[in-house]
Amino acid sequence: MRIFFLLITVVFLSSCAVFQPKEFTFEPLNEELLTLDRKSILFKEVLEKNKGKKTFVQIFATYCPYSQRSFKDVLDFQKKNPELAYIFLSVDHSYHDWKRGLESIPVKGQHYYIQKKGKGTLGEFLNLKTIPRFLVIDEDRNIKVFKSSKVSDKLIR
Repeated sequence: MRIFFLLITVVFLSSCAVFQPKEFTFEPLNEELLTLDRKSILFKEVLEKNKGKKTFVQIFATYCPYSQRSFKDVLDFQKKNPELAYIFLSVDHSYHDWKRGLESIPVKGQHYYIQKKGKGTLGEFLNLKTIPRFLVIDEDRNIKVFKSSKVSDKLIR
């Protein structure tokens, strides 16, 4: 009987494993984003621009109060880690809302708009249910931190 419960426990715990990919798959890499000047760019092109640099990524929305509060922590993080590349991906309702909202965003970095508002292949891959969301990508485009809801120095250690 004990062996039966042990077996059930092992099966249950292994089925609860959290999806933590180490690299992006084809579909999310080919999702089309918009630049500040409304030009199309693929997510893989954004990552390629930062190849060779450790990269911090934040997914946010300008209208989200939790995202707004997180920018103070991101600013502090940027001051301590200026060597990182910073990418900010917005899931705002529209391009115009995003552009308007950026006027109050204090963080510096590369800003892009996810046109499908987190419901496309990139959002699916990230299992994007809440924002803000933070990722860390290494110099070779491998995902080192897949899912963090808080900014801390632990992200890059």
